[in-house]
Amino acid sequence: MADPILKTYGTQAARHFELAAANLALRQAAVGTSKGNVSPWPGCSDPDFHGTLAAIWLWSRHQALTGLPRFATARALAWKFVEQSWSQFIPEALGPDASDEAAFDCAMVLRAALADRLLGEAAANPSVNALAASAARVLAAYLAELTDLSGRDFQDPGFLAWNLIEYGRVGEERGLMAAGRGFVERAFGMKAPPGFASEVESVGGLFDFSSTTATRVLAILAAEGNTPFVGAWLRERVVPAIPPGFVPRDLDENCWNACVAVLMGRAYAISTDPRFLEAYKAICGELARRDVNLDAAIARDERSADVEVDTLATFYYALAIDSLIRAESVAHEGAGRNVHARR
Repeated sequence: MADPILKTYGTQAARHFELAAANLALRQAAVGTSKGNVSPWPGCSDPDFHGTLAAIWLWSRHQALTGLPRFATARALAWKFVEQSWSQFIPEALGPDASDEAAFDCAMVLRAALADRLLGEAAANPSVNALAASAARVLAAYLAELTDLSGRDFQDPGFLAWNLIEYGRVGEERGLMAAGRGFVERAFGMKAPPGFASEVESVGGLFDFSSTTATRVLAILAAEGNTPFVGAWLRERVVPAIPPGFVPRDLDENCWNACVAVLMGRAYAISTDPRFLEAYKAICGELARRDVNLDAAIARDERSADVEVDTLATFYYALAIDSLIRAESVAHEGAGRNVHARR
């Protein structure tokens, strides 16, 4: 019998995506050298490569949920900005000369292109295909050589592997899936994760938006697929690590907690263990309380009443909302295959 929560959640989530998508569309540059760029927060005009890709993903998911191409023009304009600014952000290889954000940028290219693929649009857009293929090649090569697994925020290895594997699966690209799975097996295996609430915090950095505990498990789920074994592993090995609810953090606590909620929602969709759902509801309930304008857009953390909403925080919040409907999407089920800044 289908889970009634998962069966109806897509309709509930559509309203969230409608609001968030409209919020980001208001920030898109319509003219100038950065035409198509989505600024990281209101009033800022800085080029934001991964923020623009986050907006593309959100606009695509909105169309997938509603069937309405309301933001199709904004998406096309954003992809044009990505293409035109590509060499500024994506290197030929992720070596010592690459920026600290380059690996994350590659992963975000794949996340955005994945959403377009699920609409059937990326396949008809050779330029998007070419960009995604280039980002996937660079990211796969980087993960093959990566030995330092302590990276956080833009260097979070779990986030990189998760996006590479999911993109490879949707496109049935076995080489990419093998590269991602090989990294996950080498880096994480099937060991139980540490407690979420005890995750180390960034010291002296500007960002700490990604829960590496959550993305590690998301990468494992992507590599192993939605199987009875994975459901049992989640119930037996991951449930003991679940946080009691929203976890206070010194930096980027809204983003970090939203990232945890992504895993909680996905884990519930696979395992149907109510403890995941309880944690998910507690975290998303607090994020909703912090959405002071009721527009599905939030700031990176809550330090004052006038904190500006942030593109990356809004993206992670939307990923959390999306996580309970992924079991109904091609990306998650694979049509019967083994599926499985301020920026």
